[in-house]
Parts: sequence; structure tokens; C-alpha cells
Amino acid sequence: MVGYTSTKDDVLLRLRRIEGQVRGLQRLVDEDTWCID
Repeated sequence: MVGYTSTKDDVLLRLRRIEGQVRGLQRLVDEDTWCID
């Protein structure tokens, strides 16, 4: 695919950021922690 490799790194960075946010939310739910945000 032409152009895929140039955006692949950006896509992976975004996915890792999303993964981290989801893991944080999972931790909040697991620990029954309430978050104002």
C-alpha cells in the first residue's frame, strides 16, 4: 500500500494512547473508583 507506512507509526501511537486510556478506565471500574471527569 502506498502511503501506509508513513501513517502506520501515527496510527500505532494513537492506538497505544487509546489503549492506555481504556486500561485506566478499566482500573477505575475494577476498583469502584469514582471520577469527576
